[in-house]
Amino acid sequence: MCLIEISELKELFMIVQLKKVLCGCLIFLCVFSFSFAADELVFNSNKVDIHYTDTEGEGVPIVLLHGYTMSLDMWHETGIVDSLSKNYRVITLDLRGHGKSGKPTNSHDYGPKVGIDVINLLDHLKIPKSHLMGYSMGAFVVGRLLVTHPERILSATLVSGSFPLSNEEEADFQESTAKDMEAHGNKALASVARGWAFDSITVEQISNILTPIQAVFGSEEVGDFYYAQQKMLRKPKNSRPILLIEGADHDSKKAAVLHPKFLNEAKKFISSIQKN
Repeated sequence: MCLIEISELKELFMIVQLKKVLCGCLIFLCVFSFSFAADELVFNSNKVDIHYTDTEGEGVPIVLLHGYTMSLDMWHETGIVDSLSKNYRVITLDLRGHGKSGKPTNSHDYGPKVGIDVINLLDHLKIPKSHLMGYSMGAFVVGRLLVTHPERILSATLVSGSFPLSNEEEADFQESTAKDMEAHGNKALASVARGWAFDSITVEQISNILTPIQAVFGSEEVGDFYYAQQKMLRKPKNSRPILLIEGADHDSKKAAVLHPKFLNEAKKFISSIQKN
């Protein structure tokens, strides 16, 4: 029923591919053995418990946002947290509906509220501004925050996604994803998908973004979705040219987010912002 693969990167987890989603496959990470280098913590965000980790390092903070159906584990298991924490304070969280965070089953508890949890976490940790890094759905959350809370963002690194847009095709996709999740007995993830309908932002709002942005895609992601995102990424004044990683895709063991070039270039981008 499911295709099981062992990651070549660390061989610590299985990837169970269930369906096409966000121009890739829906991914679940099943951990065999793992312990966080950072403390596992919980705070309450508008009556929903949010699970997070914090390396509590001395550097400037970076908050990492995972993809749909995933959890903060993806950043730890792939070594990204370990690598970034050498120079930065790295914070990860399970977005509501995912991982060990609370899982409301009403679609109105998602949408923009997913991003507000990130802002509430910064408030909870008394962090005025942070770099944000989002993968897939996490990139869309960051894309919306660039419009609604730019004053809290030092830079945005967007991997395999950027801005949540609204059209008939997207609406159909959201509903089909929700129905698929319901068929698998996951009401919370179904509500997450239906909540995307409340997330969309406008071209004018995107054009007014001044925060530095670096978007990353794999060459295997090039298609209608990529071109739509590319068009939007030309709008903000401080958006860098898209980093296209040859041979990388959305969510297999060749995913752009797993490629060494992604992390190396992300570090350079964030470092360049720090120097300005």
